[in-house]
Amino acid sequence: MSVPADTGRGPFSRGTLWLITGISAASLVAAAILSVFGDELAPPPSPGADGYSVSALGHRGLIELLGALDIPVVASRYDSTAKARDGLLVIAEPPVPEEDPAAAARLTTLISTADTVLLVLPKWYGVGDPTNPRWIGDASLLPVSEVEAVLKAIDVTGRAVGRDTLPPVWSVEDGDLPVPEIAAPQTVARDAAATAKVHSLYGDALLFETSYAGTAIWVLTDPDIINNHGLRHRANARFAATLIDRLRNGGPVVFDETVHGLGTDPSLVRTLFEFPLVLSTLQALICALLLVWAAATRFGPRRAAPPPLAPGKEFLIRNTAALLRYGGHDADALRRYLATAVAAVRHSLHAPADLAPAALTAWLERVRLVRKGSIALPELERDVSAVVADPRAHGHRIVELAEKICRWRTEMTHGSIDPS
Repeated sequence: MSVPADTGRGPFSRGTLWLITGISAASLVAAAILSVFGDELAPPPSPGADGYSVSALGHRGLIELLGALDIPVVASRYDSTAKARDGLLVIAEPPVPEEDPAAAARLTTLISTADTVLLVLPKWYGVGDPTNPRWIGDASLLPVSEVEAVLKAIDVTGRAVGRDTLPPVWSVEDGDLPVPEIAAPQTVARDAAATAKVHSLYGDALLFETSYAGTAIWVLTDPDIINNHGLRHRANARFAATLIDRLRNGGPVVFDETVHGLGTDPSLVRTLFEFPLVLSTLQALICALLLVWAAATRFGPRRAAPPPLAPGKEFLIRNTAALLRYGGHDADALRRYLATAVAAVRHSLHAPADLAPAALTAWLERVRLVRKGSIALPELERDVSAVVADPRAHGHRIVELAEKICRWRTEMTHGSIDPS
């Protein structure tokens, strides 16, 4: 049975491999983003009175309105007072049931650690639409006692919550605040201790200022001015935007959502991906990617592998010398090298052809003296003969004599290199 030859191709083409790699990388990045920002990217659906709700009772419309006006605003689920430092903390419609003293304690702790607070009293209780969890199917007024419980938590007592059935005529103490438009307002009875900013002719306050534990609190008694349903009226939108922009004093606006049960624990990973730390995080990730790239791949073209036998005369000479040295024939090679050098000098100087070896040596010596050469040929011949006769001669002595033979040949053919 014949075996098909290996073509060297993988199970996928290059384009398919790049597609699979890209999808895998995108999936990993998406999983990391969702694990860090999943709560912010997909807030829990809520028909209630919170900053994520798009129902009639929610405040999402106000947050988007402020953002469109270039006012820094955020819905916060942790560390709200720290985020609202030197700005405005908005606590809109906090639920404070009479049977839950812990809710009142959480509210007062939140207020006492802030600089400036806009507190919006609750008014409605919404029932979710079974066909759409983001809408309300029905809404009912909260008991007055639950509204007064919020005022009692911040030590505002002796004020009765009233609900008018007819739209009153408003008096604005602060002249540049627009007049809101509301049909059946929820108000608080005005007394001498209150600093009413917007009130009816009968003295019922719609907006008043107070304080708790050193924190300035502005209380808006009716949420119908700022919720999604109320912002349909242009006067309410102008009133809410003007009031919040003044109270923030140039700082950020933070809508606290922990009072609505939407709080989350702070995350170090989430913090690293928030501005301005995200710049350092991105720099570290880029450095890590470059390090992985440098370790996993090479830069530049592939270096060619050296041939098994290097070309050129140098390799041949070195290899021949090593073989002679290994076989113990280096001394014989030195003797032959001297004979070759003498023959080359004889031919170059046109020495008489009939000279015997001894006579040739004498003739070359006379020429050396005339040319002022520094190396005598008889001494060179004696040294070479001594090395050839001594089997224990060291390699460095043979190399030294070979260099001396080379200098003698150069002096004889080109003259002495001694400057003297």
